[in-house]
Amino acid sequence: MFLTSVRPVPELIGEGLPGVPEHMRRLGVLIAALPGGALRLPTPVTVVVGDNGAGKSTLLEAIAVGLGVNPEGGSRHARFATGDEDYPEWLICSRAHNPRDVYFLRGETFLNLSEYHHQIHSPENPDPLSDLPFLSHGQGLLALVERRFHSDGMIILDEPEDGLSYPRQVEVVTQLERLAAQGAQVILATHSPVFLSMQGATVYAFGDKGIAPVAPEATEAVHAAREFLADPLGTAAFLIGEGE
Repeated sequence: MFLTSVRPVPELIGEGLPGVPEHMRRLGVLIAALPGGALRLPTPVTVVVGDNGAGKSTLLEAIAVGLGVNPEGGSRHARFATGDEDYPEWLICSRAHNPRDVYFLRGETFLNLSEYHHQIHSPENPDPLSDLPFLSHGQGLLALVERRFHSDGMIILDEPEDGLSYPRQVEVVTQLERLAAQGAQVILATHSPVFLSMQGATVYAFGDKGIAPVAPEATEAVHAAREFLADPLGTAAFLIGEGE
């Protein structure tokens, strides 16, 4: 275990402070409302679940920045940006000790990350991920898991299910569980029941009432998947208003 908890910097939850994005301020308030004013990470795998816009990606980005990682993805050494946005350290990251390596994957900048790995490749300094631009999104994620992630590192993944078929999701989950058992720490945000099923994971649900630990089977993602599979046509009709 490397990262044990995160808490907001005092400025994040102050009133009327300029320069604090509203989505980041909301995250700070949600974390500050937890016992001890911190989000605890007691297990090697932490999974964050919630609706779109609930704050999951904001949390992962803030953790990555707090650990010195490029906020747009990659490792501590990655140097690329799609804009001139500033990324202050809004979270205090408490660590038992520092990981040798940290890698952050976010879906919306995956293409830029792929190009970065391709551009830094050279015969003198080969990059094992130089072929990412020529792979599909799903194939690229599998390449990251197989070639880049380590058992002595931190792995931060924002919606890793993107681009992966169901069997490939299971494959990635299996490999992440193996890495975690060997010493890695995994923090991910997901909408996928497959990733929610990771063994021994601490699961946090982001909702209207705040952040709370939850059993995977009690999450809305799992409930909705079961409901749909039990009655696909009926569920679809209800969602488009034909079942009323």
